[in-house]
Amino acid sequence: MKIIAANWKMNGDFEFTDRFVREINSVAPKNVIVICPPAILIGKFRDFRHQIGAQNCFWKESGAFTGENSPRLLREAGCRYVILGHSERRSIFHETDDIIFEKYKAAAANDLIPIICVGEKDPKNREEVLERQLAPFLKEPLRKAIFAYEPVWSIGTGITPTRDETEFALEFLRNRVGDVPLLYGGSVNGENAAGISQYKNADGLLVGGAGLKIEEFKKIILI
Repeated sequence: MKIIAANWKMNGDFEFTDRFVREINSVAPKNVIVICPPAILIGKFRDFRHQIGAQNCFWKESGAFTGENSPRLLREAGCRYVILGHSERRSIFHETDDIIFEKYKAAAANDLIPIICVGEKDPKNREEVLERQLAPFLKEPLRKAIFAYEPVWSIGTGITPTRDETEFALEFLRNRVGDVPLLYGGSVNGENAAGISQYKNADGLLVGGAGLKIEEFKKIILI
């Protein structure tokens, strides 16, 4: 059984979400399916047969933090998972490794399973970047967590790393985080999903744009 998570980013709309829920509810995959839509669409998944996640959360449960998402309220809204440290959060919103670690602790304390994204912008710096991104998480025993390896240079480009590159990165992570589930993300689609899911140490996939193409996403979740 694999974990197939889809990050809709700031995409999707109310009409599409209703159709997506109906169509994916009609499929019975053997894998764990997690959809992470924009926060405003979470309520549209009330009757979803699978799991729901958020795309981000704050490091406090409540307070004067206008515009942020409380991990406690996300859990009450039906979320079971939350994506943290996506490359866009790191680059556009300047989230540091320490900030992501604080969010991880808040998510785990509120019964959310964090999907923590790590990955390099340049393959030449892979080990150095992964080591730095993991550092805060290795200071204490990991609680609930999933790590998603997303080579930033691959996201949305249609270019995927070679099998050797991906397996090297996943083994690098495995040697540091132990039995924590590991996902691969980066230009995953209906054609390559089955092959990537068979890589050593790949416990599942983090899907981007293909998660918004219903027929293609069905292929992915049925691998």
